[in-house]
Amino acid sequence: MKKIKKIIFALLLVVNYTNAQTTLTGKILNYKNKPVQGAVMYLDSVETKVVSNKLGEFSLVVPENVKNIKVHSKKYGWLSSAYAKETKMDFMYLAPAPSEDKLVTPPNGLKPEKDKNTVSYRTIYDMIRGRIAGVVVQPDNTIIIRGINSIKNNAEPLFIVDGNVVSSIDFIVPNEVKSITVLKDAEASIYGSRGASGVLVIKLKNE
Repeated sequence: MKKIKKIIFALLLVVNYTNAQTTLTGKILNYKNKPVQGAVMYLDSVETKVVSNKLGEFSLVVPENVKNIKVHSKKYGWLSSAYAKETKMDFMYLAPAPSEDKLVTPPNGLKPEKDKNTVSYRTIYDMIRGRIAGVVVQPDNTIIIRGINSIKNNAEPLFIVDGNVVSSIDFIVPNEVKSITVLKDAEASIYGSRGASGVLVIKLKNE
């Protein structure tokens, strides 16, 4: 009888452990929307044996209590995203590999290292206000990208900071900014409906 109870208990533990796990699938793409092969998946800061295939696809078993999913590519570097028990998650590198990075900031952007006044700005909004063509920062710090062919042209753009989607850029200190790039219409179409009001891509200094 005791042996049967032990077997039942062991089976319950296996069932509970399995239920606490989630299988996460997705793709890893580069800035040209092409698959990234060989990228290593991390659970928080723990390396797994899972790598993306030639289509950029991965399948990862995620235990309970994992807070972040990270990706590392030898060519493109790191990406990280908060994890909330999703079953599908795609990652995209928003800049070329260092060897390909000939133009980080196109004309419709801002490169602060060339601006001697960068350290004097109190907020990221002061830094952007009136300094990037087509970008309007309203008194309440709402950002609008002009010239958007969308019914949502009064909505804020999608914010991408170092490859990650963020809901706000309040946390950014002006002198930490490496470059700001504005994408709209066709350029922003890779983000689907999320980029309908334009995209503000911010790269921070890795110092």
